[in-house]
Amino acid sequence: MIPPLNAAIPATTTPDALQHRKLTDAAQQFEGMFLQQMLKPMSTMSKEEGSDSSDGDDQAGDTGGYQSLGVESLARAISAAGGLGIARNVVASVEKESHGKLESKKNPKHP
Repeated sequence: MIPPLNAAIPATTTPDALQHRKLTDAAQQFEGMFLQQMLKPMSTMSKEEGSDSSDGDDQAGDTGGYQSLGVESLARAISAAGGLGIARNVVASVEKESHGKLESKKNPKHP
């Protein structure tokens, strides 16, 4: 099982730790939105199944808002628990790139 992404966040309040925490939160939100879009067809399928009411009332419309909240909550929970690894890869990639830029600023190459 993949450990949660926020398990690697240090408890200190150094600028690097705060930046890592912000990046991690943003990456998890991104993965949550991605998962929400992937899970959205589940809620539309259940709406279509519920629309077979014989009295003409739109019962699926009454719960549509709650279903979308459920999909959103499920997506956030999956992302916070490690998700598909998208957030982890985003964090690793951004931090690797930012460390590379810092190193190039510290040690500029002279032709």
